[in-house]
Amino acid sequence: MSKSIENLLKNSRLPGPRGNLELLYSFSKTATEKEIKECLSFAKDDLHNSPEEFVVMCGIVGYCIFHKDNIKSTLTTIRKYASHNSWRIREAVAIGIQEIIENDTKQMIQNLKQWMQGNELEKRAVVAALCEPKLLKEKAAVMSLLEVLQEITMTFDETKDKLSEEQNSLRKTLGYCWSVAIVPFPTEGKSAFEKIIKSKNKHIRWIIKENLKKNRLIKMDRNWVDKILKQIS
Repeated sequence: MSKSIENLLKNSRLPGPRGNLELLYSFSKTATEKEIKECLSFAKDDLHNSPEEFVVMCGIVGYCIFHKDNIKSTLTTIRKYASHNSWRIREAVAIGIQEIIENDTKQMIQNLKQWMQGNELEKRAVVAALCEPKLLKEKAAVMSLLEVLQEITMTFDETKDKLSEEQNSLRKTLGYCWSVAIVPFPTEGKSAFEKIIKSKNKHIRWIIKENLKKNRLIKMDRNWVDKILKQIS
């Protein structure tokens, strides 16, 4: 085992409530291809809250950064981790995607179209990765994201039964990500959001109400939030 991997294991801060994200970023941005491969060799189904889980996270983010010039191939490689049993490893996929967007969110969305046709955890990765405030500065990118959110949200429209664990994870993410996407360009954001409030589905109603609780929306336009709440009550 290399010294760099030993360092990751020793200083992961896992088990614990929060992994060492500072170390994750510093390692991932300088990791060699050999180190990244070694990190990913630790991947297995059950890695809950362990130093090995952290090492795989570092490998995923490091892989994305190392191969950032080939977005399509990189996304193909990391896609399997989006459905991993570990929520931290799933989160590393979102972080990795964010690290390679480089102000071209619209291109990334185009490359993630296949994931949008995948399972709920793959859709969740798309939403979590793209709904990051620092990435939402260009209007074209935000408009593309709003379309993505609408399409993924409406997949719940025919879901009446109790949600699976995977569906619930996606729903929770949609429960805050809409608010992130609306704020940068409020006029367009509010217009897109108002399209989903027509649904009577209880899961979509839950997503709507959760977003309307967020301070970022209340600060943006309290009157609009109150109006939407009245419409769905």
